[in-house]
Amino acid sequence: MVKNATDETSRNVREALLLQPILFGDLELPNRVVMAPLTRMRVPTPGAVPNDLMREYYEQRASAGLIISEGTFVSDQARGWYGAPGIYTEEQRKGWLKITDAVHGAGGHMIVQLWHQGSVSSRKLVGYDRSPLGPSAVNPEQLVHTGYGMTEMTQVPTAMTSDDIRQTIADFRHASKVARDAGFDGVQIQGGFVYLFQQFMQENLNLRTDIYGGSIENRARLLFEALEAVLGAWPSSRVGVKAGTMMPERGGFRSLPSTLPTAEYVYRRLNDYDLSHVMLMRQLADLSGTPIEPLQGDGVLHHFRKLYSGTLMLNVDISPKRGEQFLRDGLGEMIAFGRGYIANPDLVERIRTGSELNPQRPEGYYGATAEGYTDYPTINEIATTQSEVQYAGL
Repeated sequence: MVKNATDETSRNVREALLLQPILFGDLELPNRVVMAPLTRMRVPTPGAVPNDLMREYYEQRASAGLIISEGTFVSDQARGWYGAPGIYTEEQRKGWLKITDAVHGAGGHMIVQLWHQGSVSSRKLVGYDRSPLGPSAVNPEQLVHTGYGMTEMTQVPTAMTSDDIRQTIADFRHASKVARDAGFDGVQIQGGFVYLFQQFMQENLNLRTDIYGGSIENRARLLFEALEAVLGAWPSSRVGVKAGTMMPERGGFRSLPSTLPTAEYVYRRLNDYDLSHVMLMRQLADLSGTPIEPLQGDGVLHHFRKLYSGTLMLNVDISPKRGEQFLRDGLGEMIAFGRGYIANPDLVERIRTGSELNPQRPEGYYGATAEGYTDYPTINEIATTQSEVQYAGL
């Protein structure tokens, strides 16, 4: 009976889609387990330069089929979260190159998430000589992390001029080139949640009357112009977009009657680009009584699977068991794990062996030290420690 149970477990592991190789654009990945982008605030320096602590952190997790970096700013103006890195200066390029070299040396692959927070920022972050920018002078009413244990609410941003928009597109082009020279295997554009591109697509935050406001096509224009700029530095097979209807449903980011049609337009049009992937987040906010109530939980996965024919990467509150079922149901091709990777640098091996996951330590999610960042043990380290304890007791 025990042998039969063991044989069945081994067979299930061998057949697990999560552990099967996948062609990601033109890259052959060893499995479909993705480390999701996770803001961890480990760069408390003004230059936003990636450091050796980050190198250790990402190298520990290189057994993932793919690592997506934490959100990484494309310019000073793009900054909106204290302690997050950038990808637009030579110093930042050198810092990231050490990280990508380490990940590649450990057999992994890594792409960078290009980030612009737009109006969800503060003068403390973008610089006191400038103001956070948004599509219009409308306060998004969001919380901004301005330091360790320090937050403040957003203020009314400065409405972007045509020159500001052109500069932003140029910033994405430049950051893409820096990312290429920093050894990344590709890029992902953060195109959703509460950040710049979603701000333009939210008609309550975008009151513009030019070609970037009004119709759905106009409000989505900036995202696609930035995408075209990125494609000037990378082939489409190395470029992805994170997009969808996932929002916190508070402040200026509440679903509207136009929310779903806008997201549908984006997904249908992304089919034209032959991208490496599109990342889709499950809906965690309570959508009761909203225009997108049917998208609650897994509903969003079923809806957008019908609209996008390329590689879908699913994310947010997905266990390995659930992720496996999503793959078997054809709802996506890859699963991105967030908190699972915070506490388990060897998540792939834990899935392969059916091992328990390390408990989370939320107090270490954000901070400047290794505590709660690089000090989570692997199953091999746990086994070694247990053996040493047993030996000492003999």
